[in-house]
Amino acid sequence: MEQTVVKKVSPKTRRKGGGYTVNPDDIYVFPLTDATSAFLQKVWNSFVNKMVAMTLPNGKPVFQYAIFEAIQGKNLKIVASATHFKMKEVADRVGLQSIEEFIRNTIPISIQDAGNLSARYLREAILSVEKKARPEVYFHSLHDERIHPNLKKLLTETMNYAAGIPLFVKGFPIGMLWGIRRDNMTEDQEEEVRQQLYSLYDVIDFVISKEMGSKGDPYYARKNIEKSDLNSRAKNLFYTRGYGQNDPVTTIVFDSHTYHRSYRLDASYIIPSGDGFSVSLKRFEPKDKNDTGKNLLLIPGFFCRRSVMDKVARELALKHGYRVFSMDMRGRSRRTLPTFGIREGWTVDDFIQEDFPAVLQWIQENFPNEKLVAVGHSMGGMIPRFYAAAYEEIVRKRKGSPLPLPKPEEILSGIVSITSPNFIRLQAQIPGLDVLKMGLKLVPSKTISDFLFDLTSFSLQTTLPTVDLNKFFKFLLGLHSSLRAVSFDLHTKVVNLRDFVGYRQISPPEWYFLIEDIFCEESTKVVLQFLRSQLSQDHSFLSYDGNLDYTALQKNLKIPLLSILGSLDKVVPSETIKADLAALPHEKNQILSYEQGHLGIVFHMPVVREMCSEIDSWIRRLDST
Repeated sequence: MEQTVVKKVSPKTRRKGGGYTVNPDDIYVFPLTDATSAFLQKVWNSFVNKMVAMTLPNGKPVFQYAIFEAIQGKNLKIVASATHFKMKEVADRVGLQSIEEFIRNTIPISIQDAGNLSARYLREAILSVEKKARPEVYFHSLHDERIHPNLKKLLTETMNYAAGIPLFVKGFPIGMLWGIRRDNMTEDQEEEVRQQLYSLYDVIDFVISKEMGSKGDPYYARKNIEKSDLNSRAKNLFYTRGYGQNDPVTTIVFDSHTYHRSYRLDASYIIPSGDGFSVSLKRFEPKDKNDTGKNLLLIPGFFCRRSVMDKVARELALKHGYRVFSMDMRGRSRRTLPTFGIREGWTVDDFIQEDFPAVLQWIQENFPNEKLVAVGHSMGGMIPRFYAAAYEEIVRKRKGSPLPLPKPEEILSGIVSITSPNFIRLQAQIPGLDVLKMGLKLVPSKTISDFLFDLTSFSLQTTLPTVDLNKFFKFLLGLHSSLRAVSFDLHTKVVNLRDFVGYRQISPPEWYFLIEDIFCEESTKVVLQFLRSQLSQDHSFLSYDGNLDYTALQKNLKIPLLSILGSLDKVVPSETIKADLAALPHEKNQILSYEQGHLGIVFHMPVVREMCSEIDSWIRRLDST
């Protein structure tokens, strides 16, 4: 291959020896092509973002810092950096005002420089890759005398140890990725990091190779790298004809070194629901399933895509052996929207009365001998509860509709409702909310219409009126116009937003994940329904037309319910729902509580593990007498 050509040297610099074996010092490292360099500049921030998002099995971050040294001509230069916390001490130490300036002022180091360790490792990696092996993962003390002086002067007191891996695309080296931490690692921790970095190496090579062509999209490359599961390694990728789908389904087979289980991921099944809208399902299929005979359907909440449930999905599928479907309702992706002709938004009623029953029908048709447990977070927990409790009313209301309305008791064995309200009573310290709480009669209608108009976006292809969550938080908290621009130090600036989201341990990489991949636009009609419930005086959540009181109909719920609450939740305070849940009559109902906020309960891995273990135990008790 081209990059393994032996470097020609003059007689004065020729090394002694030189036999049959090609040594790392013999290897010539080619510059990147202009096309490769141009594409990498648009995606290499995702390398360092993913590096600082890596965690150990106990949920603690592996690295506090990450840097990427790219091949630039005959040099290696730091071109991207990220931190697990704000990099203020670095900027202060070197007298700079921003991370961007820090990057601009790092000094390129020649690949030929004898003190350039990264270049040495790239040469060694070229030999490995040529032999169809992955490069080594290198672990270093940054107090090592071999660290180049140009790099040493950038180090702070919290930069003591590093782990790095050379990166390749299509067999050619592109640079060296380093993670930096304060404390040394044990042998077990090093092995865990080694496995995760091998996975990241594979992901970067695969994604960039796929997207770097003439029709490639840097946005999707960044997104797919940052969303990748480093606890698993992809073995095979197929495009499958799944369950009557018109378009191919992307199917990937993984080996998880964390869960010691192989699994299959299918994304995405598209299920028509109503009025030209669809629902998108992602499936986690473990190789060895458990013996419960239950499938799980995970449903995200208000303003959230299904990615918010990924940690819960993987834990339930790979630790506990369930087939798990994760649901994106209408409006969560372009594939769930009508292709033409629709100009109105959607309501919570559409989620409850069209999207959810369409999925029930699809799962029942394709897995007729297995029952289902619905697991919903926030609004996602309201949907199956409200459908099951209001079923008779919904059937009467939709009499004559061609849409399926499966009887919930025939499909659902149970419902798990995670920080999910019966009505809306925010306790977050949001400016202006106290005024709105006084009631609609005290607030001029123009104020509310101006509020919603200010938040409305028409960016979707069908020009549906939706609320952009970035604008929403900007309105509530007076934030910068672009949350993405400050996501890596947002938690240090906005305490209220942290409380609103409800995740005390949230880190900058997780903020980035929320902003980039989880938070989505929402229909203005859905926002109006939640706002109406917040402002109402009778503790109710109504249908959009006001004819159904979903909260009052909860008394009809006949399906076992596991309710999981967050004692620190400001969005769904425990006191607003605990008494109502306790009053529901089913003998297998149960209420659990964790010391977490609204999103932390599905994000913080120690809580996720404990919660999923309790969910598994509760599901197994459903069939007991």
